[in-house]
Amino acid sequence: MLKYERVDQNNVGIAIAIQNTLFPEENGRMNYEEAINGITDFQYYLVVDEDGSYVGISGLYHYPVDAESAWLGWFGIKEEYRRRHYGSQTIALFEQLARDQGYRYARLYTDEHDNDEAIQFYLSIGYTCEKYKNEDDPASLKPPLLIFSKSLYGGCVTPWNNRNIDFTSQARKQWGE
Repeated sequence: MLKYERVDQNNVGIAIAIQNTLFPEENGRMNYEEAINGITDFQYYLVVDEDGSYVGISGLYHYPVDAESAWLGWFGIKEEYRRRHYGSQTIALFEQLARDQGYRYARLYTDEHDNDEAIQFYLSIGYTCEKYKNEDDPASLKPPLLIFSKSLYGGCVTPWNNRNIDFTSQARKQWGE
């Protein structure tokens, strides 16, 4: 059984190392530090297996434009731990945490570039997909972004419909743009 360990000052280096392995062209350090220092109320977690090994990372955050949706952040399972259902278990932990905090929907974004396996995974666990392009969010226009959504209580999910998620601010943090 997997568990979450909250990222804090003592283990942020481990989270950053895993994130750099999973997403070598991106940088999550600023996101982690903002959460640790209380600048945001976002939550980031190391994913730990039954042997105490750090197998991945995950997070939960939200956008002010939609108080009903929890967003999955910096999610990934290290290559050597894949094909053990750790991805679906980690998503289940995220969804339960979101329900416990009163969210109605689970959402995430990714891009279409070289991401076929992740896209198929999200669809296979019940997420719906829509393209995201918002003229007020210029960074969303560069890579083809996809938003995946799922109702946490069954039934239909309200589509995102291109509401501004300010991906541009996140792009500046990740890539220094």
